[in-house]
Amino acid sequence: MSDQHLDNPNNSYLVLARKYRPKKFSEVVGQEAVVRTLQNAIRENRISHAYLFSGMRGVGKTTVARILAKALNCQFGPAPEPCNQCELCQAINEDRLVDFIEIDGASNRGIEDVKALRESIQYEPMHSRYRIIIIDEVHQLSRDAFNALLKTLEEPPTRTIFIFATTEFHKVPRTIISRCQHFVFKRLTTEVIASHLRFIAEQEGLTISPYSLKLIAEAADGSLRDAETLLDQVISFSGLQVKDQDTEEILGVIDHRLFEKFSRAIITGQDEQIFGLVEELVSAGYDLRYFYNGLIEHFRQLLVARIVKDPAALNWLSEEELNHLRDISQSLLPEEILRYLTVLQEGESGLRYSAQPRIFLEAHLIRLCYLSRLKPLDQVLEEVKELKLQLKKGLPKSEPRKPDYQTPAPRPAEKSRGAVRSPDFQRADNQTRVAGNGVPVLGHPVADEFYFRLMKDRPALAPILKVASKVEVRDKCMQFIFSQDKKHFAVLIEQNEAYLNRLAADFDGYRFEVKVEEDSREEKRAQPNLAGSGQKKIGQVGNGEGRAVIEDPKVKNILDDLRGQVISVKKKNNNNKS
Repeated sequence: MSDQHLDNPNNSYLVLARKYRPKKFSEVVGQEAVVRTLQNAIRENRISHAYLFSGMRGVGKTTVARILAKALNCQFGPAPEPCNQCELCQAINEDRLVDFIEIDGASNRGIEDVKALRESIQYEPMHSRYRIIIIDEVHQLSRDAFNALLKTLEEPPTRTIFIFATTEFHKVPRTIISRCQHFVFKRLTTEVIASHLRFIAEQEGLTISPYSLKLIAEAADGSLRDAETLLDQVISFSGLQVKDQDTEEILGVIDHRLFEKFSRAIITGQDEQIFGLVEELVSAGYDLRYFYNGLIEHFRQLLVARIVKDPAALNWLSEEELNHLRDISQSLLPEEILRYLTVLQEGESGLRYSAQPRIFLEAHLIRLCYLSRLKPLDQVLEEVKELKLQLKKGLPKSEPRKPDYQTPAPRPAEKSRGAVRSPDFQRADNQTRVAGNGVPVLGHPVADEFYFRLMKDRPALAPILKVASKVEVRDKCMQFIFSQDKKHFAVLIEQNEAYLNRLAADFDGYRFEVKVEEDSREEKRAQPNLAGSGQKKIGQVGNGEGRAVIEDPKVKNILDDLRGQVISVKKKNNNNKS
């Protein structure tokens, strides 16, 4: 774009997408495989009667079709490259060749349009070597129109070539595809687009940074035509001196300095800054999910700047921006940056589906701030090594003293149960045994061992034993005594008495008993008329009629159905008729 061109009002402005549209195969960007195949077909005179070009928008489908038409009809050809100088090449460039027909499939999609086309091509070309028919967006044709094309594609007129272009290949009928040579136009990479934009900037005398070119290339999303249109828009906003801030503003890109603020706060562990930065982000109207993707890309740039010797070729950033990245990442090891990047990627799906994205974002970023407090594994191992040396220097050379309390031995097998006692329990009954934290559990060594064995086998039952008010161990008998207000716990213990007796037998033939304390004053005060009524407390049920009642299958079934407990057993008084 020159000043003379801008000052001349008689010249209409030609947008960059049209001004730099390729006119020969060598100018086509990013489609080397397609171009090479078509050129070889022209050299070897293996020209097909129908071609199908598919791919996303703005990657060169229609452009290549027009170049192919010129290469086939060039007065110096057919040639792998059109001359663009002869009358036929110029006529195709200016859309005035009678034998060159370009149709929009969306506007001419009916069967009547296809019939009219068939009638116009039944004769041989008048002025050119080949009649070229290009149908753009061919997937827009109706089913009847496709059916009308089938016979023509099977037996095409002499020297007539069809070129179909589509962005939605899956909508083209298989019957049409099978009669065409199919070429797939690939999506262009950010690097390829940015490189072509740099070439345009040089031709136009435009001053623009690699960072701005990268932003435009990323916003184009694989389409070269879209990238050229965006570059036109940026030039209209900034002029020939394009600033990065202008590019970010016109494209709606988040200011990279905001990413730097977030990354510095995260790396230095300044969690109190996160809320203010998120508020700044929301106030500016940025989409939080879009920002999060940009933050992931920013930490990727930090990793590249930390690892790669020449990151400019990968990041497309200016030297100033690279220096900022190096300044942020210089205090970190590559594995630490990788840890931040991994945690960021793990939170992406959570932010996408969160009902409260702002709260999720704040919490996740604060979590990232805490990663700076983690110590490297090498440092932890070194500290452990030093601690071992210090402990080794501080201990005497004599054998270490065994702790007063040891965990109980494994439960013996069924065959050895009852007769053999583990050596761990061969101690005097009055010896104090304590748990691992130095605090007695039940106050007696045998009872403590019994408790810990029960904790291992039936952890839900063991805590009930600790409710007992007293534990007495004498004459090979462990007796757990419960107060009146906790007698319902005794009932739970009695329901498992058979198992508890078997377990106690492992301790050198001990017996297990449960008892409820009697409180005569409270009993009389609460029930003054029950004297001699035959009531039998649960503590007295040990081996009498009460036990027979509790162990009765019918009683057990009723208790199971009602989820009840036996509090006491009363003997029926036949003399009491009431």
